[in-house]
Amino acid sequence: MRLIILGARGFVGSAIHRRLPDAIAPRHTDVDLNDARGLTELLRPDDVVINAAGYANATDRSEDGMRRLQRDNVDGVRVLAGVCAKAKVARLVHLSSVAAMGRREGVMLTEEDAGEPTSPYAVSKREGERVLQESDVMERTTILRPTSVFGPGRGLGATLCRICALPVVPLPAGGRALIPMTDVDTVASAVAEALAAQACAGRTFIVGDERSYSLRSIMTGLSRAMEKDPLMISVPTSALRGISRAEGVAARVMGRPPLLDSDRISTLTTSVSYSTAAFRDATGFHPAVPFDETIGRLARWYLDR
Repeated sequence: MRLIILGARGFVGSAIHRRLPDAIAPRHTDVDLNDARGLTELLRPDDVVINAAGYANATDRSEDGMRRLQRDNVDGVRVLAGVCAKAKVARLVHLSSVAAMGRREGVMLTEEDAGEPTSPYAVSKREGERVLQESDVMERTTILRPTSVFGPGRGLGATLCRICALPVVPLPAGGRALIPMTDVDTVASAVAEALAAQACAGRTFIVGDERSYSLRSIMTGLSRAMEKDPLMISVPTSALRGISRAEGVAARVMGRPPLLDSDRISTLTTSVSYSTAAFRDATGFHPAVPFDETIGRLARWYLDR
């Protein structure tokens, strides 16, 4: 039996490969899930496949981005599901996202708490799940929905570090919003646990830290870990959106990504937490990396860049 990671060079995929170093990581720069012939040549009966491939820029609303979301997160999953079914793979673990649930606020949301997706990324993740759920390989598939994933180099974590390096840190609504924060190595460990538990086959689970954290506590922790002492001020969300629009114009002129856009502001101003009880009951899993360690890793990465 072989263990194969698709997307092993990506942010989450590389963490999974560190956790499962004996797995096969195809040496393509990016695994093309739409290449049915290539996948057919790769996969064999009884393989265990982890799909960490896909387009993960959750804030990309450009025309090219929309096409890539459809191609990588929906069409590619359809091709992969068909090839896996024909190859008679033993297991498939697919990395989705809580974005597929379409809910952006709530307390201890479970796998059954679904709403309408509110972004192109969320729509693509929901459609990718539906493709698998309607496929012949679903009974051997586990869909994992990580909460917001943080780690060195990840977009939102990098943005928060950049903000904490400023002399003045604006906290929308005082930083009271509760933000899910899951270390990428916790996600990798959850994948390993899902593979080990046959009870996970044919099911969908939320995976991540067992609680959410206030934006203020995240920003305070990052500032301390970076040995910064910024002035933190409460800013009305409406004012922050105005600042964001102006900063976005300046960022485009300077040819750099903006610190904050409308999607990230929504993420940082809306309280949400997720229940991981179903996955814990099925596997006995608990988060592998505590909050303080995640904060420290982010700060060290930012300072060492």
